[in-house]
Parts: sequence; C-alpha cells; structure tokens
Amino acid sequence: MDQELYWHSDSILHRLDPRLKVGGLAILSLLLTLTHWQGLALTSAMLIGLVLINHAPLKMFRGMTLVLLWLGLFYCFAAGWTWSESASFWQGHWSQAGLIQAMIMLWRIALVFTLTRLFAAVTLPMEQGLGIIYFFAPLTRFSSRAAEFALLLTMTLRFIPLLLEEGSLIWKARLIKGNWPDSWLRRSWEIVQMIVPIILISLKRAEELGENMIARGYGSGSVQSFLFHERTVIDFWCGFIMALWGLLLLIWH
Repeated sequence: MDQELYWHSDSILHRLDPRLKVGGLAILSLLLTLTHWQGLALTSAMLIGLVLINHAPLKMFRGMTLVLLWLGLFYCFAAGWTWSESASFWQGHWSQAGLIQAMIMLWRIALVFTLTRLFAAVTLPMEQGLGIIYFFAPLTRFSSRAAEFALLLTMTLRFIPLLLEEGSLIWKARLIKGNWPDSWLRRSWEIVQMIVPIILISLKRAEELGENMIARGYGSGSVQSFLFHERTVIDFWCGFIMALWGLLLLIWH
C-alpha cells in the first residue's frame, strides 16, 4: 500500500521528453506482440541496460512477480496440457510445443509489463497527459471527440496516483489505531470497506477539478495550449536508439 508508482530521481529517463516516452511505449508495446524470440531477447537486454544505467531500484518491479506467476501457470495449463477428443482432461499429457508457446507468450507479457512499469516510474502523471494530448491533437481536425478522449485519459492518469495515495492514508490510519485484522478474510473485508471512502474522495476531487476547468475557460472539443519541454541532444539520441530498436523488432517479425 505504501509503494508509489513514480520513482523520484533525476536519471536520464526522467529528463527525456514525455512525448518521446509516450510514443516509444506505444510503438514498442505493439511491436513486442509481433516480434519473434530475437526481438524479445533484444528487448530484455535493452531493459536490463536501462535499469542498470539509470540505477532503478529493483523493488519497484516486485509487484509484478505474483501476477506473472499466476499468468505463467494459466498459460502452461492452457497451452501445454493437451488431450485427444476421445480422452478426458486428466488423461492428457504435457506438450513440449505448447509449453514453449506458453513461455514465449509469458515472455511477451513480462516485457510489456516491465516496460510500462518503468515508464510509470520515470514519467509524472502530468507529463504522461501532455504526451497523450500531443499525439491526439492532430485528430481534432476530424472529430472534436479526440480532445475530450485525450482529456479523459489525462484525468485518469492523474487520478490513479491520488486514489492510491488516499487509500494508503486510510490504510495507515486504521493500522495506527491497531484494529487491522490478522486473518486474510477479515483483511479482504476491510479493503472492500475502503472502497466507499475512496469513491467519495474521488468524486470530491472530480468536482473540484471541474470547477477549476470552468474557471479557466476550458471549452469542450478543443485542445488547449500546453508548454512542452525543449528537445535536447539526449532526446535526439534516445529517439534514434528507440527508432533503431523498433526497426529491429519489425525486421524480426
């Protein structure tokens, strides 16, 4: 509960243009679903290099371990356990080709999760919103809904850390009072009871945000002017590396 999505530091990834990070995440995540094992191996090496160069703490990836474990078990049984049409489920056997397919699928998902987690750790929610708005701005020529959809994504990204923070404060308050149960069943019930106060807090925050937007003269269906970071030499070099990275993933398709 006390873990934050954002990692406070001043690494190279933190200083990159948010438009470059948002575009890179979208393109690389898409290409990871298409590339073969060579591209997966390249992406694994690149992610390890990014973590080491930027001195990113490994504990921020700890939350993905349990999820990947359950996904691995699911894919192993779904793709690796086979049986004939005339036989029952328990009369089946393990398929080597199915297990390899399951491991490659899990490898893809793990890389996408790791890439997304690293992106969230080095990009503030406001910067994520600016990057999204930049790519949605050209679509407003065709439909005014593009600006509203970009605003919706921006508000969602902004509210997720706030809700996690409010939930953490409520959990810590109950923990300090000493009434936090020991059994997992009662803990689950306590967590369910925390949903109502979090929803009320989110509605209050949304109302305050709406009043501020009206006071600032926001108009529906138009993209407002935003101030972006000036591109640096590091942005150009990282953009070149990212383009080469994506090109190799596309070649190994």
